[in-house]
Amino acid sequence: MNPIRTYLIETWSLIAEMGPYLLLGFLITGLLHKWIRQQWIEQHLGQPGFKSIVLASIFGVPMPLRSCGVIPVTASLREKGASKGAATSFLTATPQMGIDSILATYGMLGPVFALYRVVIAFISGIGVRLIVELFSKKNEVAVPRSSGTESAKPTWTENLRNGLMTLPGDIAVSLFVGFLLARLISASAPDDLLANPPGGVFMSILLTTLIATPFSICLTGSIPLALALIDSALPVSAALVLLIAGPATNIATITAMRKTLGGRGTTIYVTMIILVSCAAALVFHELLDTKAFKLGHIHLSGLSLWSHATGATLIALLGYSYWRKGNAAKSTLQEISDPWNDPQIVSFGIKGITCSHCRESAIKGLSRLPGINRVSADLNSGKARIGGSNINSGNVSAKLDSLGFTMASFSTQAKTQQP
Repeated sequence: MNPIRTYLIETWSLIAEMGPYLLLGFLITGLLHKWIRQQWIEQHLGQPGFKSIVLASIFGVPMPLRSCGVIPVTASLREKGASKGAATSFLTATPQMGIDSILATYGMLGPVFALYRVVIAFISGIGVRLIVELFSKKNEVAVPRSSGTESAKPTWTENLRNGLMTLPGDIAVSLFVGFLLARLISASAPDDLLANPPGGVFMSILLTTLIATPFSICLTGSIPLALALIDSALPVSAALVLLIAGPATNIATITAMRKTLGGRGTTIYVTMIILVSCAAALVFHELLDTKAFKLGHIHLSGLSLWSHATGATLIALLGYSYWRKGNAAKSTLQEISDPWNDPQIVSFGIKGITCSHCRESAIKGLSRLPGINRVSADLNSGKARIGGSNINSGNVSAKLDSLGFTMASFSTQAKTQQP
């Protein structure tokens, strides 16, 4: 068979296999926004004591946030009075898991592996918290700030739009890249490429850790890559490191963390994630790895009509949501360039917004500043504009900095009053 045709068929087979689980995960993620909202989390986790730590891990596991989007929420928790321990617990558990990722892991790697990921995410949230609290300054006191009036509950339509449009639009590129790379690796790499390296499984775990830690790997998109590496004889336990450390640590996230947790807290966080990943992989290897898993080649004849239908639906959903995201960005840019009637108009850039949740967090944070009437920000370009009166560049910069972002190119334009 033609190699290109074989590659396309196998890529489609992987998409069709993951389709039902990802679609169900997107749907449940949208519904979660009805009950698990950022403001609710801030109110319950911004309290002192061990209870808030446990809640941080419990709600961090299914919370529908990408690794970049969790930084502003963590910063907001700190503002509401959460200790470094509670904030770090949430920061540790959330990037490792998501409903879509849990279900995709269940479908492709089995229930034991999926449950193990959930347990490790919860345990690591608690464990990292304990270490951070132990080594944090003893005189640190979190000062709660007013959370303002509670926002209205989102409608069912808004919930479904978030799960079936916003989330797929944010991860569409990463997921497509994951699918394409996964089958490219499987097709081009020898089946025993990663088998029996010097040092055995311990070296495999170490090398995977060194690769996964500095690079940005999408939470859900990492699953196809893990499958491809397993198909090239990488131990399943080593692939677990990719799924834990990859989404939880990368250079951009670590840089933003320093603004929220400080240098010491960030160093402890990264160190503990690496240690937890390696320890979890070793435990899985010794106790749970049956050595029986092998992805192999999924043939079209083995796929049901349901799998083909959900695969096609997944591709259509990802494509449409990404297109819709691009149209929304064009509308935002047009809004930023249109005349505003505010007494003072400020334009600037925001560095660090990489997903829709990042953009919303920046807009909400800036909207709370005194004198601000309206805020608009574009996700793709990072361009932003605010209108109001007595707008202070220092306040804007400090607010963005507290959310894990950076302000750039600040310029003020005083509106000429019409006679």
